[in-house]
Amino acid sequence: MWFDDLFIVLQWWSILFLVGACAFPLTKRLFPTWFDRGYFFAKAVGFAVVSYIIYILGTLHIAPFTQQTVFFVMGIVFFVGIAPVFFHSSKQAIIQNKKRLLYWANVIGMEELCFFFLLLLWSWVKAHEPSIRGLEKFMDYGFMQSILNTQYFPAMDMWWAGGYINYYYFGHLVTAVLTKVSGISLAYTFNLMLATLFALTATMSFSIGVQIIRLKKVASWFIAIVSGVLTSFLVTLAGNMQTLYAFTKGYTGEDVKPFWTLLWSFSEFLSRVGEGMQMYWYANATRFIPFTIHEFPSYSFVVSDVHGHVLSLPFVLLAIALLLYMFTSEVIKRISHMVFYGFLLGVLLMTNALDGPIYGLLFAVGWFVFMILPNRKKWKTQWWNFIYPIGYVALVALATALPFLFYFNSFATGIGVNCPPAFLADSKIGPFIFEEVEKCQRSPLWMMWLLWGFFWFSGAWLFVKKLWKKDDQNSPIQRTLKVFYIVGIALIIFPEFLYVKDIYPAHFRSNTMFKLGYQAFIWWSVISGFVITHVVFFMKDKSQRILRAVIIFLFVPQVFLVSIFPIFSIRSYFGELKKYEGIYGLGWLEKELPDSSAAIEWLNSQSKDAVIVEAAGDSYTDYNHISSFTGLPTITGWAVHQWLWRGSYDIVSPRQEDVRMIYESTDVQDVRLILEKYHVRYIIVGKQEREKYANLQEEKFLQLGRVAFQSGTTTVYEVK
Repeated sequence: MWFDDLFIVLQWWSILFLVGACAFPLTKRLFPTWFDRGYFFAKAVGFAVVSYIIYILGTLHIAPFTQQTVFFVMGIVFFVGIAPVFFHSSKQAIIQNKKRLLYWANVIGMEELCFFFLLLLWSWVKAHEPSIRGLEKFMDYGFMQSILNTQYFPAMDMWWAGGYINYYYFGHLVTAVLTKVSGISLAYTFNLMLATLFALTATMSFSIGVQIIRLKKVASWFIAIVSGVLTSFLVTLAGNMQTLYAFTKGYTGEDVKPFWTLLWSFSEFLSRVGEGMQMYWYANATRFIPFTIHEFPSYSFVVSDVHGHVLSLPFVLLAIALLLYMFTSEVIKRISHMVFYGFLLGVLLMTNALDGPIYGLLFAVGWFVFMILPNRKKWKTQWWNFIYPIGYVALVALATALPFLFYFNSFATGIGVNCPPAFLADSKIGPFIFEEVEKCQRSPLWMMWLLWGFFWFSGAWLFVKKLWKKDDQNSPIQRTLKVFYIVGIALIIFPEFLYVKDIYPAHFRSNTMFKLGYQAFIWWSVISGFVITHVVFFMKDKSQRILRAVIIFLFVPQVFLVSIFPIFSIRSYFGELKKYEGIYGLGWLEKELPDSSAAIEWLNSQSKDAVIVEAAGDSYTDYNHISSFTGLPTITGWAVHQWLWRGSYDIVSPRQEDVRMIYESTDVQDVRLILEKYHVRYIIVGKQEREKYANLQEEKFLQLGRVAFQSGTTTVYEVK
């Protein structure tokens, strides 16, 4: 089995390499003085540019979404990247470039081998629990399969017959593009995409960690590589200090107790610490503050949802690298870089909605610090020259996302005020919503310290002058990292007062905290890698020895706590890596629901634009798996998801009633009208339909059509 998987991973890697190679000439122009010309970012650039062009061609009905179109677009991207070399370079320059080809071949070869090793590593880890089941996996797979089924965009929602996907799905489109061009089944590439995101996160954060140390002119390659490895680990695999509970008596469920009330005596600790570590539940580190979510990449790679916030990671790290490069070099004013950054903001908006505004804010604050503050005297007479780039980037971002936004209805209804004053309760002023006074949640400071304390501690040293040489104190990289640090703190504070209003009553600020905290975690991980490297390798003065020893002493327990998270999470989710099952993700379906699996295989061989009807089930259950794994639209799917996407349960409820009528009504004519209303071609009757609808009237379907497929207890009726 592992040999077959290795061949599939190699096939997938070859496509990733090809996409990156096509985009590398363009990437070199974005990062001309980066230590490797930005090669580790080339795949992310390729993902963004190639997928976006395909999306535009499909939206405008210029070219269908086919394998040939993907290869054609990749060729165009490569040609655009290399064209300036031939049109604007002399023959002598071209000859010199050829002489450097061997050097770059060695550098790229080494970096590509590192990427492949990480891709193979996480593919192997994932193969110990490859099931595409649970959490958001049905949704993510269904979006990808629906995109693969389509020729033109926008793609249809597999859980809302006749409607488009009303979700930020650009990352799912990227996965579909790679799946299409590779020719590999989505049942494999779904898991391979997760491994790809892991490898990209590790290598791109490594590249950032190396570059920020290389900006210190005295840094050796050894120190830079150590910085890169440390940064990569913190961004990709580290957790938070909530793992402290592994060394206590622990708590169960959501009954969170302060850790100091759960401490063992010294004798108990020595005898029972192993018991506590066995009981520790890794997911609590992401659901610690009541009614909130505060995830981070390491958790995402373990629970394996190929969801928007994970699919956004390559673009997030590309944005971070681009900001670092722009603010620490002379290209900050270049139109080309601002245009690409604006394009990237649009891509982020289409991939994980809040990421667009977050990185727009980060650019605006950085521009203020680097361009406006140093030129305050010129502000009164030349203010336009300083302010227009922010608007310029925003306009490019809006133009990039406009084709997507045209078909997208936001399910955010305003900005909610946390703990509103009584006299404003149940009112609205502009975008601000003042709900009932009872909607009040505050995060205890000690909980926030366990989640973010290590990062706060690390970043605070950026502002301590005694830690840095005079030239370092206000260097471009120092100022850039300070911007990341301060804006990150603002993101964490924001949900304490405001939140993006959605449908969830008790967890009303959870999504806001989740999306903002996720980005802060990444920024602070980069800062922590930089600060730790500096403390260990650059604090050499005699006057700093005591301070250095104190800092390292304080760092050690914190680094330990954030570093042990993957030990708990990987061991738990992947069964201690004892049983290799393979990277094929639908094995569970073939074993547990073989009749459904056979029906899915048959439906996948039929027309890709057919509408089906299956039982309308609750979110996060096994219901609606046929529409998910075929991408064929059903009348309505997971209820809470559609409630969120469509804005009101009153819109979803009538469709659920229509589905019930199809299965339970004895009036053939009424059922026929409902089927015609949604243009249903296939009716599924299987295990879940029989469970859901106690008064199922199956015999009437023979009056409405014929048996098109049957396997065990699952029958597919084709409507006449």
